[in-house]
Amino acid sequence: MRTNEPSPAASLQQPTLVGSFSYDASKALHFDNSSKRWFREPPTERNHGNGTGRAADLNFGFDAFTEKVHTPDPLDSLLYTLMHRASTRDSASEIVRGAPQVGAELLDAEVLRTNVITWRGIMTKLCTAWSCHPEAPKAFREGFDLNVMMLGNTLFMEEVPPTAQEAQALARQRKPRRLQKAMYYGYSFESFCTEGATPKPSAAQVPGWGGDVNTNVQWCHIVKSRLGDNRVMIGGEVDCVEESSSGADETVVELKTNMQLRNEEDEFRLHVKMLRMYMQSFLLGVKTIVIGFRDEHGQLLDAKHYRTADLPRIVRDKKGRWDANHNLAFGAHILNFLRTEIGAEMERWCFRAVHNLRAMEETHGAYPWHVHRTAGSFLGHLPLPCPRDAELEYPVFRVSFQPPFSQLTLRLVSPQELELDGRRQGRCGLVPTEFYRWATQPMTTQ
Repeated sequence: MRTNEPSPAASLQQPTLVGSFSYDASKALHFDNSSKRWFREPPTERNHGNGTGRAADLNFGFDAFTEKVHTPDPLDSLLYTLMHRASTRDSASEIVRGAPQVGAELLDAEVLRTNVITWRGIMTKLCTAWSCHPEAPKAFREGFDLNVMMLGNTLFMEEVPPTAQEAQALARQRKPRRLQKAMYYGYSFESFCTEGATPKPSAAQVPGWGGDVNTNVQWCHIVKSRLGDNRVMIGGEVDCVEESSSGADETVVELKTNMQLRNEEDEFRLHVKMLRMYMQSFLLGVKTIVIGFRDEHGQLLDAKHYRTADLPRIVRDKKGRWDANHNLAFGAHILNFLRTEIGAEMERWCFRAVHNLRAMEETHGAYPWHVHRTAGSFLGHLPLPCPRDAELEYPVFRVSFQPPFSQLTLRLVSPQELELDGRRQGRCGLVPTEFYRWATQPMTTQ
């Protein structure tokens, strides 16, 4: 797939909430909003520490912070949440007050007809890829490697995890203290900006501190949307909500940190970063971004509120400008390409599997074929292996987009290569076997 020409315009439908889930301090999954947090103005130098005269020191708590090795999450939590809500008809209280959400009774059909299920971070990579073309500033250039599978007419996409050996090497690595602090400042800012449902007084008596940083604790949303011709479901972490003045409604808020703007180069770097900020928020339906501006020592100088929808206008005609429409259109173009190419490969794979297993049926008896539950799906009529055999082999494809960006490549990944990450147990391709059973059914003969 060539990437040197812009794609036709593609619209993004306003995201609608489908569900939510929480991770606790040990990263155990909960089908609830127990990790939900609420926004409050942080103490800054500009607002005189919210009346305390003491601005937030983002270094606070750093010495007690233990950085956890980041490895890409599989889709398990997202898929288990969808299964739980669809199967139990869970119609829990509003996730975000005043925000529309899909009824539990409709969720089963919505999931099965979706074209793409993935994380917000992956959709952000796809929808910023256009700004990574060869003529773009180096600051934009970042490649990606994704694993993709198709079940029915749905693409499941996740970031390629490190092999077990690579994961061990990463665990032994230590970032320079300067880089650790720069990363920690973002987490610290979130603590100064948020409080839980039952705020706990700070033992350290630090004004505005919302609690020690634990990166396991997350509150995540799942939304449905449409990018061009593609129905998508996206899961991603959200930072907090802000109540309206009446308290009747809530708005989801994304929190970011940035160095104070001292010159044109600082402004350029912020405008470049705003592309990712915009896509991260826009794709998940987040309407407000709060950026905390700090000095080089971690002192919080100011916190500015931005409407997500205003970011493309802010960078227009600037040195670090980008075009949201071109990026969204190219993201849709990538999805169209993957659905077409992988769909054709899956059809060929299914017919080869049928040919091989039909020959075995003469000796071993009828094979327990499965079929996707969506009758109207393009691939729904194709026979699929039973879960036992799908665990042994189900096609997974590798999508790569690396600098210098001239083309996107797609190849089939062997089962042996997949096994190198050490997390293939109980999976059919990329999805948990429980989800495969949920999305398929035994084929009946007429």
